[in-house]
Amino acid sequence: MPWRHGDPARSVRYHAPVSPRILLTEGSSLSSREAVTALGIAGHRVGVLDPDPLCLARFSRFVSRFHRSPSSGSDPEGYLRALDAVARAHGYDVVLPTHEQATLLAHRAATIPPGVRCALADPASFDRIETKVALTTLLDALALPQPPTRVARSRAELLAQSAFPVFVKTAFGTATTGVRRVADPGALEALAAVLDAGEAWAAGVVLQAPARGSLERVQAIFSRGRLVGIHAYRQLVEAISGGDVLKESVARARVREDVARIGAALSWHGALALDYFWDGDPSYIDANPRLVEPMNAALSGANLAEILVRVTLEDPPPTLIEGRAGTRTRLSLMALLTRARDTGRRRAVLREIGDLARGGGRYAGATEELTPVGRDPWSAIPLAVVAARLLVSPGDAARVAAHAVTSYAVGAAGRVAEARP
Repeated sequence: MPWRHGDPARSVRYHAPVSPRILLTEGSSLSSREAVTALGIAGHRVGVLDPDPLCLARFSRFVSRFHRSPSSGSDPEGYLRALDAVARAHGYDVVLPTHEQATLLAHRAATIPPGVRCALADPASFDRIETKVALTTLLDALALPQPPTRVARSRAELLAQSAFPVFVKTAFGTATTGVRRVADPGALEALAAVLDAGEAWAAGVVLQAPARGSLERVQAIFSRGRLVGIHAYRQLVEAISGGDVLKESVARARVREDVARIGAALSWHGALALDYFWDGDPSYIDANPRLVEPMNAALSGANLAEILVRVTLEDPPPTLIEGRAGTRTRLSLMALLTRARDTGRRRAVLREIGDLARGGGRYAGATEELTPVGRDPWSAIPLAVVAARLLVSPGDAARVAAHAVTSYAVGAAGRVAEARP
């Protein structure tokens, strides 16, 4: 079947005779919510597996089934059993990792039922990119740019830092939870005491100088080391937890070449995302071995979620598909949370609601990517609930933002729920 182009949101839709049955590995993250929409506008309906029956992705006309599971963080074995039972009982063809479950499944690929496909690189490739220490080692090996960086494996090595400010990164972390900006030696001493109480030294701690330029993110899909889909965007307004309120797509030939080199070196199979600062050249700071917030890409002509499905089914596009530059999108839910956190005032939240509703101010010309009410009316429900909660108590912003992380982060504490195939 050929690849066809047309409506930007459908530009990589594959017209298969029967749509595959797709199961998302969680429904609490922004990436999952956006993957639901991206797949929905490509003609798919999906199932969602998550501990939270009120998770963000469930509120969509594109979700055909919801399956409750244990948390992959607090009960990985229970989660894997639930995924196996659900995939078998409902005849899913594809398991699509939308967050850190990708790591779990890469190391436990044998638990995926026979006949169910999941595009994942091998565990050794994950190990070379997943932790902060591994990434800096890989970038050095490939001679790719990053800010001045060193690794500390003891308290003494950490406290030898003399240049400030510095970003201190523990090996693992989700939604910036493992990254701290340290302003002076006193703050570094205090952080050392915190790290002494854990197991940070064994894995190593990255110390990295601030990078110059604008924060950008690149998302890519590989088919056994070959780059088949790519898209990049610039963060215009930062959100709570380091995410994005407003973004605009960009096209960077140098970044495309670098990402292709990384994927080829790792024989990567599936989705891969990197963060970098752009100042005429990139400076790479982070990587995520999974699909990340794909709607800006879909609206720019590269539906990475659909490309990932095709790669999973061993039918990748024959040539590289790249999103176009200049597409501006917003995440209204993150805008409200960020305004509430920054001001703590109901009036400010109300003004933000007004700007979003009118598409005025900084949101002029921006398309909603997270809760696209026009395309998907059910997505208004979580947006309305969060808005109401913030109007009652603006101080709840940080707690609301943190709630989802416990559901999708591998290794984080999460509520264990009864599996219901």
